Amino acid sequence: MRLLRQTWLLARNDLRQEARQLELVLTVGFFTLVVVVMFALAFFALDDAVQRKAIPGMIWLCIAFVGALTLTRVFERERESATLAALLAAPVERLAIYLSKLLVTLVVLLLCSALLVPGLGLLFPASGVFGAEPLATVALMVLGCLGYAAVGTLFAAGLATSSGKNVLLSLILYPLTTPVLLFAIVTTQRLLDGHPELWATLSQMAALDLALIGVGAWLFEVVLIGAARAAPTRTRAAAARARTT
Repeated sequence: MRLLRQTWLLARNDLRQEARQLELVLTVGFFTLVVVVMFALAFFALDDAVQRKAIPGMIWLCIAFVGALTLTRVFERERESATLAALLAAPVERLAIYLSKLLVTLVVLLLCSALLVPGLGLLFPASGVFGAEPLATVALMVLGCLGYAAVGTLFAAGLATSSGKNVLLSLILYPLTTPVLLFAIVTTQRLLDGHPELWATLSQMAALDLALIGVGAWLFEVVLIGAARAAPTRTRAAAARARTT
């Protein structure tokens, strides 16, 4: 219960600040709408059979890009105010920090999905199955976004104090989240095709998510402490260079 309470307090603080500024939400929402319009212009003339093959890639390609945008900002407040070491010194479980950042990332990705899936459903007749199978659609999006966030949050913590973290995170993130995205694409295709083993595939996605969260929770403290120790070293080096110049 203590872990859950700390996780909720940390996540609520981040979400409250985001609700006041709306910087990340507006960026992600605008990006999602632009991507949906671009997909509509590129693939609207295709027949239903081809659209059904293309829709899974549309969804998870957009999620991958939105996730990269989100993860570059998830530790931004700690980096800008240099409070990462103070956060580690606070009487807070390391696992609570990981779970809170994962939760914030998941909320943003699900907000993107809330725009993306209905938008594709309106523009592409082949995606009408999303409305016919709402429970399976919600489970698919939650599980897919959760797996992506579990991997991304871990490496975002490792680059939390890096000046070139945006480029480095993209280089690391996309290869390591490829298995999760491929699994999600296959599951989405099964949903569109009405495959009888859809729920078995969703169960496998849930097992994969649990494994990824377990690995992330296991490695998070080591990764985050390494990032926090590297920050003062880079700060002192920058100050020394400034004095010499």
